[in-house]
Amino acid sequence: MRIKKAVLISLMCASLTLAGCWDQNLLKDISLVLTASLDVDHDGKNKIGITYRKVQSSQAEQETGGSFITTVLSASGHTIREARFQLDKLVDQRIDTSKQRVLLIGEKMAEKPLFPYLDVFYRDPKSPLLAHPAVVKDGEAIEVLKLIVRQKLIVSKYLTNLLTSANAESNISMENLQSIRSSMLTADKDFALPYLSINGQTIKVEGSALFSGQRKVTEVLGQDSTLLTLLSGQFNKSANINLKLWDKYKMDIENYLSLGITDATRKIVFIDTDPQHIKVKIRLKLNARVLEYPKDKLNSYTAIDQINKQASANLNSQARSVISHIQEHNSDILGIGRKYQTHYYERGKRLNWRGVYPSIEIIPDIKVNISQIGIVN
Repeated sequence: MRIKKAVLISLMCASLTLAGCWDQNLLKDISLVLTASLDVDHDGKNKIGITYRKVQSSQAEQETGGSFITTVLSASGHTIREARFQLDKLVDQRIDTSKQRVLLIGEKMAEKPLFPYLDVFYRDPKSPLLAHPAVVKDGEAIEVLKLIVRQKLIVSKYLTNLLTSANAESNISMENLQSIRSSMLTADKDFALPYLSINGQTIKVEGSALFSGQRKVTEVLGQDSTLLTLLSGQFNKSANINLKLWDKYKMDIENYLSLGITDATRKIVFIDTDPQHIKVKIRLKLNARVLEYPKDKLNSYTAIDQINKQASANLNSQARSVISHIQEHNSDILGIGRKYQTHYYERGKRLNWRGVYPSIEIIPDIKVNISQIGIVN
């Protein structure tokens, strides 16, 4: 009993000498930034923008909840860190970006080597490495923040939902700051970021901004972006594809077919591994259901089989065009280089993939299998 009391007293004495949490971040002392933008301003400096919640109530009201107004703040500097220093001078609390969800990048900045502008994120242990980057077409990315604030929407929630929705339908692939780092520093795998635009009073996901190394080099829009996502093996929950199968019907609507992709399986197969004439096939199997078929003649297995063949041929034709486009801009979104160097290491380590990639032969082999035709399967 005496031993237990002695131990208890010792523990109590020891607890009095222990320090509190040395790195605590109290919400009352910080301003959480959930969305930010990076741009090149008219002077050529680097501009960072954030959404900031400003208190609009008395001290007494704050204690019971108070009221806030969201505003957009920006500051420029020769480096991103210098811009952050300037931004700190504009707010009455310490800025904390550790919970940031989205990082918008202006197209002008994205077309430069991107890594130096993101370097600050990779050096700070509290950086939001899981934040999703996206490229904003034309103009400045900060204009997206301003538009959403004017509409009195929650900026981070709106943008996160917008990107997540497009990703769920396989229109785009979503990366984060951590996942794109290795791609920026190697030549065997490139990446794509969501490509946004401002259309009047709305923000639209146009497609995918494609990178070669650290620079944005081109973009693919609309259904081409969806097809590229599937070819890249990034199928998510679903994908919708509209195909023009014929030109022969008087009513234009009867020339079209709309498919909902329910499952997708991709495989990269090397037909010729000789570095002088690499030949690769991208096999893509798509299980689909018919969303719309105005011609309404799917009452037999023969008819369905014919539609499968025509849809496959149509998609292969589109895929060849998309592949030609990404090779022309030397963007290995499909990850063929990484696959080659993984399986043929001795050959791959001596290969200048950037120099070889545009001229390799890539053959799409897409097969559509319609398993559902609507209410009746």
